[in-house]
Amino acid sequence: MRQKVLRAFVGMLLLTAALMLAFVKPASLSMTVQAKPAFMDRYNRDPYAKAQWKDKCTLCHIGKGGERRNDFGEAFEDVGFRITPKLRARFPNLFEYPKPTPDGRK
Repeated sequence: MRQKVLRAFVGMLLLTAALMLAFVKPASLSMTVQAKPAFMDRYNRDPYAKAQWKDKCTLCHIGKGGERRNDFGEAFEDVGFRITPKLRARFPNLFEYPKPTPDGRK
């Protein structure tokens, strides 16, 4: 009698564990990725960053997955993930500079 109760208890535990995995695993797979790298914040805070590139993974990566880096992403890594004047000059399409006024000031 005791073994039957023990088997039933173990069976219930296994069934409970299987059901939990069946529901928990798919729920975790369906979550969308909301990660925002700190490096993106560096571009976003740059005073010369173009608005259309802010919060875009494709600023540094090929495609949306954040895997392989594009030319800017590689250059950004090469300078220690810092926005430098040389980096801005190398990628003028990603940055905008204030237009000088007629008196020569920016």
